[in-house]
Amino acid sequence: MSDNESDEFVSGRAEAPSESIICVDCGGTAHLLTHPPEDQIWLAGEVVAYRCSDCRDRWDIVLAPEGE
Repeated sequence: MSDNESDEFVSGRAEAPSESIICVDCGGTAHLLTHPPEDQIWLAGEVVAYRCSDCRDRWDIVLAPEGE
C-alpha cells in the first residue's frame, strides 16, 4: 500500500447516520435508505444513501469517524 492509499483509508467507529437530512437541491427532506448493520455499529468510511421525498434525488454520504 502506498502512502497516498493509507492516507485515504479510514477506520474506526462512526456516529449513526441521521434518519433524515435536508436535500441540497430542493430543501426537502431526504430519508435514510440504508439499513443499520446487524451489530448496530456504523464504521467510518461506510456509505449510506438517502432519497429526497420531494424531488426524489438520491444522496450518498460517507460516514466520518466519531467526533468529527
